Formats: sequence, structure tokens, C-alpha cells
Amino acid sequence: MEIGVFQGAQAGPKPREETEPRRIRWDVEIGVAADRAGFDTFWAPEHHCLEEYSHSSSSHLMCLAVGMRTERIRLITGIFNLCPPINHPVRVAEQIATIDILTGGRIELGTGRGSGSTEVATFGLRNDQTREMWEESIRAIPKMWTQDLFSWDGKFFSVPERTILPKPVQKPHPPLWVTATNPPTVERAAQLGLGVAMFSFGNPSALEPLVKIYKKTIKNAEPVGAFVNDKIMTICPALCTPDGAVGREFYAEHGPDVSAHFGVYFDTIPANAQRLADEPQPIPQSRLREIINERKKEDPTVASPMALGDITPEFCLENGLCIGEPEQVLRTMKRFEEIGLDQLVHVPVIGFHRTQADHDLTLESIRLIGEHVLPKFRSGA
Repeated sequence: MEIGVFQGAQAGPKPREETEPRRIRWDVEIGVAADRAGFDTFWAPEHHCLEEYSHSSSSHLMCLAVGMRTERIRLITGIFNLCPPINHPVRVAEQIATIDILTGGRIELGTGRGSGSTEVATFGLRNDQTREMWEESIRAIPKMWTQDLFSWDGKFFSVPERTILPKPVQKPHPPLWVTATNPPTVERAAQLGLGVAMFSFGNPSALEPLVKIYKKTIKNAEPVGAFVNDKIMTICPALCTPDGAVGREFYAEHGPDVSAHFGVYFDTIPANAQRLADEPQPIPQSRLREIINERKKEDPTVASPMALGDITPEFCLENGLCIGEPEQVLRTMKRFEEIGLDQLVHVPVIGFHRTQADHDLTLESIRLIGEHVLPKFRSGA
């Protein structure tokens, strides 16, 4: 099982004149540190207008920034939104190919259709329009990379006969991924020969049925690209400290930071959408701020993506939290390996990091995992 890191520029509340640019620069430093520590992959998301929660609007540029300061780690956009009004497929193909050249063939295209209406309505779209847009684009982009002359006459975009340049150095093309978190979308991704990124926190055993669906279905894939990318991954919080209690206390304090935001912004999740059913669409940013503040005052844990409770070593192990001393982190990682995942991606920043001390704690955690966890994990110790 490969091990990666995932960073999303959680900038936190205002004022942000200093914290926003610092957070984005720190995310690049985390990717460089992960490369140095022996991690396999660096993932960066694309989000739009998700104030406080994520200020990472350019997944591919974050991958490029890390790639230009590293030589080994794989770089994965997680996700590059393929809806043509947001990112025209030709531009996606050109940009990914350029990054592939500049990083010596280390980029992978992770794709999706946005986290919810806050994002896609920014570009004049509705959630229910995006799935069909995504599928048209993911079928076209590999052809742009592999065909000398490409043309397209589709429902959502058209291209006259053109040579799409540059071409990627990975042949036939970079690996393809898509975000999928429920059985039908996991199965559909496998049918299309795509790697699956499951952005869901929780007990590893809950993901095992999805892994089984994926592995069974992908055996008979009809890939949209030139090959099958037979990989399925998930993410988990990670904070490794010499004294495990320090990491667990930090998680207990900062884990809920993004809960209210997640419950508002991610309205492709039915339960979140139901809570916003009476809000006129599209919801203005000023109203989104009000709703988030209301959730913080009421119960910010209602829609938390993070497991919250009495953060004991047993709780961390049960809920897939790689939090604590190196041996505890190793035990939890093995739980994910046992269900058949191909990759586990750590989220090493817990909540809103505002100080240099917080950032230093993250860098130290990455170093400790590289020195004391990854060697044992890879040796089967």
C-alpha cells in the first residue's frame, strides 16, 4: 500500500492577509517534507469559494510547485474539476502535459465535478448538471494526449480538428483518477478503468465493501484512457508525536474546526443538502457565512467528516485516525492495508493552523512517520 499526503490550504477565519499566503506556502513545504520522508504521493484539491475551509483553487499549480522542488514523489490533482465551464478540457490536457514535462513524468490526473453548489454555482452550474459534463470530459482528454489530430463534437464542448500540445512524457499518458464515495459511483469508476479516490473519514472496515466492488468490477473495465489505473485510495487524519497524548490532545482541540463548513459546503451529500433545502439558491456568500456561524453556535459536530469523541488510542484505532506515537500510527495504517486499499493518504494538518508552532508540529510528524513508521510498514514489521 502506497502512502501519501493531502493538503488543502485551510486558511481559517479572518484576518487572513498573512495567514492565507502563509498557509498555501506551508502546503508546498509539507509536500517537500513528504518527499524527503519517503512518502509516495502528494495530493492537492481544487476548491472554489470555500471560505476558511480551503483556499486551494489551483490543484495543478500546487502539484507543480511541489514538483519543482522534489525529484521523486508522485503528484496528483485531487481533484481537477472537469466541467467545461470551470476548466475547459483542452486547457486541462495542456496544463497536465506541461506539468508532466516539467516534473519528469510524475503527474497524475485526479478528477471530479466539485464538492457542491457553492463551488459550481460560482460558474453558473447546478450540482445535477455536473456528472454528465465530467464523463464527457474524461473520455476526451486521453484522446487529446494520444492522438496526433484531435476533434470533438460533444454536448458540452466542441473542438475543431487540432493538435493538442504539448504531449505528456508519460506514455501513453498520465494515470487517471476520479472521486467516488458511494457504491454506484465506485462501480462506475471501475467500469471506466479509473483509479478511485474516496474522500471519506471513518472506520476502515466501513470502506471494505467499496473496495470489493471496485476490485471485482475493474477486472472487466472498458477504460476511457489507454490503460486501466487499478488503484483505490482513501484519506485519514495523521499526526505522529513522540508522546502520543500530545497528538491526541491536538486532534481533540482542532478536529472540529472544519465541521460546520463541511456540513454547509458539501451539499452533494444528501443529509447536508436536506439541511439547506429551504435556502434560496444560489446561496450568497454572506448567507453562507451566517449559516456556518449558526452551525458553530448550535452543534458544529453534526456533519463533521472527522470522528469526534473521547480521543483515546482505542478510539483512534477504531476510527482510522493515524494519531499518536509511531507504533499507534503503524497499527492504524495496517487496518487500512487489511481491507485491500492500494493507497492511504494522510491529512497531516488538523484544523486551522495559524502559528509556526502548529506548522512545525506537522513537519515533525511527517519526519517521524518517515523515520519510524514507513520502514516498519513496508517491511511488514
